[in-house]
Amino acid sequence: MITINLLASGPRRFKAKPKYDIRAQILLSVGVVLIALAGCWWYATALEREIEALTEEKQNKEKQVAQLKEQVKQVQDFEQKKKLLEEKNRVIDQLEQTRGGPVKVLDYVSRSVDPLNIWLTRLGISTDTVELEGKALTNDDVVAFANNLKGTDYFTAITLQESKAATENKVNLYQFRLTVRLKG
Repeated sequence: MITINLLASGPRRFKAKPKYDIRAQILLSVGVVLIALAGCWWYATALEREIEALTEEKQNKEKQVAQLKEQVKQVQDFEQKKKLLEEKNRVIDQLEQTRGGPVKVLDYVSRSVDPLNIWLTRLGISTDTVELEGKALTNDDVVAFANNLKGTDYFTAITLQESKAATENKVNLYQFRLTVRLKG
């Protein structure tokens, strides 16, 4: 059998080239490492810029929160002052309403007493009731006084609680007590 040797058995003229060039591989790996480092550096600086922006935004938000807290405090102070003023106005209105009440009562009572011989010794005013105590020369004066009070549009439910004869400084008098309701 014949064997054929395809391999040259003698010295070679050319050196065999490696499949890949080592220098190219080193340059390629160095390039990849440099690109990776550049990418990491770029990413790190981007993160630093983002951190700075977020820190600045946080400081701005904290300033805004402080300003808003101050405004909230001012609003609360204003609302408290407003409540105080409303309460004062309510009290003033209430005083205005009640101020006219006793004055009107005294005016109508004095008009009813005018032509008669009556002396009032006590006048008590509650929310809607007036109590009158006094003295008169005759019982007819007491009845006329009660009728005069009925004639006004300011009083209702006039009731004579008591009328009794008494003597004071040797003068015969009648002591009386009336209760009257205010209209409205």
